[in-house]
Amino acid sequence: MRASLRVLSSAPSPASGMARSTLTYSLGLSYAAKHSPPFIPAAAPPGTKGFAGSGGKLGKWVDTMRFLPAGRGELHPSSTDQDGGWDAGLRDEVLKWGAGEDFFAVVDGGGFCKLDLTPDIPPLTAQTHLAVSDGVGGWAPKYDPALYSQALMFHYANALTEDPSLAPWDALQKAYDAVGKDDSVVAGSATAVGVSLSDTGKGRAINLGDSGLTILRKGNAVFETKPQTHYFNCPLAPSHHQSLPHTSPGPPSGPTLTPLKLQLSKIPAAEAVKGIIADVPAGGDRFEFDLEAGDVVILYTDGLSDNLPASHIPALSNAVLALLSEKENAHLSSAERSAEHARLLADVLVAAGRRAMLRTGQEKDWKTPFEVESSKLGPRYAFRGGKVDDICVTVGVASEAAPVAAKL
Repeated sequence: MRASLRVLSSAPSPASGMARSTLTYSLGLSYAAKHSPPFIPAAAPPGTKGFAGSGGKLGKWVDTMRFLPAGRGELHPSSTDQDGGWDAGLRDEVLKWGAGEDFFAVVDGGGFCKLDLTPDIPPLTAQTHLAVSDGVGGWAPKYDPALYSQALMFHYANALTEDPSLAPWDALQKAYDAVGKDDSVVAGSATAVGVSLSDTGKGRAINLGDSGLTILRKGNAVFETKPQTHYFNCPLAPSHHQSLPHTSPGPPSGPTLTPLKLQLSKIPAAEAVKGIIADVPAGGDRFEFDLEAGDVVILYTDGLSDNLPASHIPALSNAVLALLSEKENAHLSSAERSAEHARLLADVLVAAGRRAMLRTGQEKDWKTPFEVESSKLGPRYAFRGGKVDDICVTVGVASEAAPVAAKL
């Protein structure tokens, strides 16, 4: 069991003795599947949708999440001013292409995130929970990797809907156990990062694998998770398996199937005969932190972090804030500014991540993190440019809650 780590202790914070403001949170959400334009023709059929449209409690929850207001990194002007510039055409594109093998969870406490959640998710008090998960693609084509990540997020949200006070690590354990008993998921594995945000500013988080969490304060990154990997491009990922005889491990370029629900396709041949990689939530890194108004909490899958240097995240956030400070946006209230900051930043990060996926490695300005890391392992692992992948980003912007008028 990894001990919790206190973070942001050295970051600027309110002076001792000062009353801490009650916080509220605005949410931004954006995601895009690798199996979508510009990486495939616009006329091509979409890829996996997992449980979407399948009915049942899990399928209906997935549909609820998919119908939340979200972008997909397409920042062209819309035909209307509805939803801050997101028109029905973009909504249709988001629903058509989906999140691929990534997925996410939102449990909105007390309306903090101002989302149009259906009555299927009851309102809670004083806690908002966000999470993202990346299904391990090595299970395809025999098994749909999206099923595991979606089921993990469903059971994660379900645990927190039943008990909003749960820590993210306890919710992930409950989700992991529930997926193991869920007959609708035969095999799979996934990374996960989850965070809880309270009106007091107290935050808790867990990260397992190479998805990530970044916290910005006053325009700077004051905390970033470090990816957990067994070896290059093989993240820690909760998975389940049933006892079946091993098959021949095969060469690294094409291993054959071994026990169900394991991330075998990324196991080197030398290790395949020794055992299998199956992580558990207890192996995740835990964090606790104190937030203040203006802080920005960003969760993302490795479609972002493999392609966009970490230093670009605060720079893009600052660019969004600069845009919102221009004269034509002077009419925005503080709450509206926070909401637009969250919405636009999530979309800008997805757009920047997808643009970086198109890099060839011949550019002179900067290299993708995936290229940089692969270069450390020698010519055998040489990789140039961007890594085309699913990408999912959620952003929470903290702001002071409006004071409640005293009753006469």
